[in-house]
Amino acid sequence: MRKLFVCILLVASGCLFAQESNRKLRFNVGLKAGFQAITYNDPTFEIEHYLYNESTIQSNKIGYTIAPFFRLSYDRVYIQTDAAFGISRHSFDFTDTRKSNIDNATPNIPQYDLQTYCFQVPLLIGYEYIKEGQYGMSVFTGPRTKFIFTSFDRQEFKHFTYDDLYEVLEKTTYFWEVGLGVKIYNVFFDFVYDIGLTNTAKYILAPKVNKKFMTKRRDNIFSFSVGFIF
Repeated sequence: MRKLFVCILLVASGCLFAQESNRKLRFNVGLKAGFQAITYNDPTFEIEHYLYNESTIQSNKIGYTIAPFFRLSYDRVYIQTDAAFGISRHSFDFTDTRKSNIDNATPNIPQYDLQTYCFQVPLLIGYEYIKEGQYGMSVFTGPRTKFIFTSFDRQEFKHFTYDDLYEVLEKTTYFWEVGLGVKIYNVFFDFVYDIGLTNTAKYILAPKVNKKFMTKRRDNIFSFSVGFIF
């Protein structure tokens, strides 16, 4: 990933300085905040007697982010990076394959809720294809690295036979980001989609019975944020 970052930086720098010499190089800072929803790319859970419910995506929880950012611009081209702090929230529903649905009682649905605290750093190159006075619209793309503070995560497995399940998470994951930005005076709105490139979890442990279950998924993240650029 380091080589990828360097290549993007070199390409972005080339784009910035290949413009006409009478155009100015600008440096801006700003602050943005927003929310995000996570979907999953081919999730796999192999917990004994429990089948993952694919409809989980419909009830997923919303997370939040706040980030100062830094932008270097030259004419319509810019490179940007953030220092984003966020809370990611996940919810997974399962079916207990041992229970029958004959009785009329509402079954207790096995569920796994996860909340993580994270720090994210993207390296983006953007192009402002509409630039009219105080109004603008841009597209941007680039890699994003997400660091999970695993010692602060909150996990809750409900209605499972095992009462000590714990998922071991990857501390670092990588994404590829594409987005659209709209600017009105100094206020802007970003619509972003992050494509997961690496797995976010290693496995699930049940220490009391000394068992390890396979878990595998890649997060795809839809984000919306509003901010102010100085």
